Amino acid sequence: MTLLRSPARLPQATVIYPPHQGKRGGLNSFQYVIDFTAGTAIGGTQPYGSNTNDGRLFRDGTNSVACFLPSVSDGTGTMVSVGNAGLRRSTGGVWSSPSLTNRLLWNRDLTNAAWVISNTTDLTAAKAATGADGTNNAASRITCNVANGTIKQSITLASSQVVFSFMIKRSNGTGTVEFTVDNGTTWASIESGLNGNYQLKFITQAAVTNPVVGIRMGTPGDQISVDFGELISAANSVNLPKRDRVATTTATVLNTQSRPTADIADAAPNTLITAARQPHAFYWQGRSERGNGAGLITGATSMFCTVIANNAVTYAEGSGSVQSADSAFRVGLDQVNKVAGYFTAGGVIKLCVNGGAVVSGTGATADATMDHFDLSTNGAGSRSIYGVTEVFKMGSGVTFTDAELIAMTT
Repeated sequence: MTLLRSPARLPQATVIYPPHQGKRGGLNSFQYVIDFTAGTAIGGTQPYGSNTNDGRLFRDGTNSVACFLPSVSDGTGTMVSVGNAGLRRSTGGVWSSPSLTNRLLWNRDLTNAAWVISNTTDLTAAKAATGADGTNNAASRITCNVANGTIKQSITLASSQVVFSFMIKRSNGTGTVEFTVDNGTTWASIESGLNGNYQLKFITQAAVTNPVVGIRMGTPGDQISVDFGELISAANSVNLPKRDRVATTTATVLNTQSRPTADIADAAPNTLITAARQPHAFYWQGRSERGNGAGLITGATSMFCTVIANNAVTYAEGSGSVQSADSAFRVGLDQVNKVAGYFTAGGVIKLCVNGGAVVSGTGATADATMDHFDLSTNGAGSRSIYGVTEVFKMGSGVTFTDAELIAMTT
């Protein structure tokens, strides 16, 4: 996967445009438009870098933790640093994954004593590599001196499904590179596709107690650079690493989720939650490494748009719901999804996913007391998409023809 270099500097606030007032006319009918990739907003403000309760469209009501994000929606690009407040946004969009603890210590500096090299000298570790964030001497370069040399770290952890990962690139050579989580009882090859650009590589294994994680290199003279290592216990039956990475030293780090929320308790004008309490239309665009269980929109009591089994998508408002065909949702950060729907005061509800057939139903009702909805996750993180939201749009009283729904999601 080619590494695309993107500017690391992020906007601290968005450009604001006046809201559209039309009720029909394709994508231009939406009163509220947030383009997370461009950092622009229509119909309201969407600042970043803080959680200030100032009437912005989406707000993360709690601090997360400072982390690093891919700068490109497909998960590539130079990692960019974001602080502990505000939505986790890069030029790729807003990134969503659940809160998970990274138990790997010294995950950028493999010269630390927490890492043990076989026979002391089979490998050489030096903190001398440019990091995945572009910082000089921030990551570790590992040189193979003896065939099948290893470097390992022991971790105390109750039995669980674990996911072990590193951002990794080749510095020299073409030999084997393998990961283990069980002290070398089993090794998994991860060198396929490795090149001179950082890639996220991982393995997962069930029922591992007190994992001993490590890297093995097969060919003397080979060099790799590694950064932002991670060991987590899998959640939500999703055996994937987090794309938002944290740095660790002497202690584990709870890598908390970012939760974009529109909440009636926030400062006025409460535009999105007010629209959500009425008949409305929405458009969601993003990428997800998770299929079944990914919550694109999660209301407190109503308004759910969810990926279900077989990668179908459901959309529900009150007692009315519709479901797309199987395989409508595309899984993987190399796949863009466009999902749009609406419901009317008369109860008609419609949904279109990625230009597929429009599905229609009846019985939809507005929830005039719904107090909040979350985007691409929920409060517990169990509905996290494990991916990135690029664009979100909403409009009250907006409807579309089937042809318009198909066109906007194609």
